[in-house]
Amino acid sequence: MGHIERRQKEKEEMRQRILETARKIGARDGWQALTIRKIADEIEYTPPIVYEHFASKEELIKEIIYSGFSTLSEEFVIAREAEPDPKNFIKRLSMIHWDFAFSNVELYQLMFSLDRPMHNEEMSLNIKMIENAFLNICNNNVEILHELMFNWMCLMQGAISIVMKITNLPHQEGKNPRDVYSRIIDRFVDSIDN
Repeated sequence: MGHIERRQKEKEEMRQRILETARKIGARDGWQALTIRKIADEIEYTPPIVYEHFASKEELIKEIIYSGFSTLSEEFVIAREAEPDPKNFIKRLSMIHWDFAFSNVELYQLMFSLDRPMHNEEMSLNIKMIENAFLNICNNNVEILHELMFNWMCLMQGAISIVMKITNLPHQEGKNPRDVYSRIIDRFVDSIDN
């Protein structure tokens, strides 16, 4: 490996180290507590080193968000290839969404924060894939397509947000929230007439 290749590899490793440290700080202290100085202190470098890789905290956060959506996207594509039935595909996506949310709570909250509505091409492709599944479910009835997608998104986001916010729902005591969520999603998807 030549000098240029080694330098490029070191630069990429530092960039990944910065991202991992930012994720760790965000998960531990919350995203509002994330600063370039904190990242620099944790990696034992100066802030200018971090700024060599990211022009701002917002740029760094955007990279983290896109990385999270990329992870979800990979799982969605695998689900699409494994599940030809559109109803089962939507159910599977819903569970992928739940599992991701509760495996990456701070990241999920950052990704779906009202303060950060940003889309990239990969996210737009996912929306198109989901839209196509709903079109198949409703026999290409475009008039109800967006209503169905909106209802599904509200159901998912609402249930996940409530469970994240209120850990002991009185009427759900002793029940596994993931199982309750799965049944809610199943009822919604199964209620859509073909």
